[in-house]
Amino acid sequence: RARMDPTPTCVLLTRGVSPGFAAAQRTEDDGGAPLSSSVASAEHEKLVDKLRPHAGRVVAVDADEKHPDCVFVEDCVVALPSRGFFACNPHVTRRGEVAAVVGAAMGVSWPDVGPMFLRGLASEREGERIEGGDVLYVSGGRDTAHHYLVGVGNRTNAAGADALRTALRKCAVAAGALYEPMEESTLFLVHEVDLTGTEWLHLKSALTWAPDVGFVASDPACPVLERALACLDGCEATDANRMRDPAVIVPRVAANVLALPGNVVFAHPDAAEAIRARGAERGVVVVDAEQPELARADGALTCCAVVLDPDFRWGPNY
Repeated sequence: RARMDPTPTCVLLTRGVSPGFAAAQRTEDDGGAPLSSSVASAEHEKLVDKLRPHAGRVVAVDADEKHPDCVFVEDCVVALPSRGFFACNPHVTRRGEVAAVVGAAMGVSWPDVGPMFLRGLASEREGERIEGGDVLYVSGGRDTAHHYLVGVGNRTNAAGADALRTALRKCAVAAGALYEPMEESTLFLVHEVDLTGTEWLHLKSALTWAPDVGFVASDPACPVLERALACLDGCEATDANRMRDPAVIVPRVAANVLALPGNVVFAHPDAAEAIRARGAERGVVVVDAEQPELARADGALTCCAVVLDPDFRWGPNY
């Protein structure tokens, strides 16, 4: 009898491409034609169509003409365990994008489980700057259950990383997972990865991670990869996090992969074969996907979807 995969329950937050996409921020001009919102929108719709079968629901936030980069929804919020989330404080040109995405996340709920909860936010008044593209989640082991790698020095600062740390603490307390005399490090650690002196816009431009795959990068000598691994030195490697395994090396344009519940990984076609080879014996399902026009504005797969998973918990009972 054929095995039936469980029905997906995660909700994916996405956002449409702005009619003003031609003015999106770019780290460099490729010398080609101006950015096209219509081409980018068609690419993005294809990606969302591919995502739908792997989600219980897709919540699409309306595009905003005033914000050319609004399709890159991950820079606005970060998912936390136990249905929590954190509101980012991105670059000044993008702060107007956050409210609509936070509102959409707060509207997400599951029958018999409950709603999402805003557990913290980065404050401009306190100088806390952070974008979700700089926050990379890695599952932990018996020493620390959850690791959050935060790229600092470019679009995110140390104060922003500390705001995330505070939100995780509040989230764990609210869920009843953190209490005296527990050490919070048994639940989570926020590791600051120095991006100073690198050309990467965000941490997840340089490397990403997926369960049963491990790290994905474009060069084994990538300084960002080396610094990330140094942050995790001494932390427990597991069969799922594979943090001591060599990174999967793929072309530079393809180092960003999007992991979904159910051992599904969305990967650029130039990376798909290598990801399949790494994850085949672990049952990893790889879906090819790319958005070339959005990539011209430094966009990648994780940029365009935030995964809200009701089964993402602090531990078995929280």
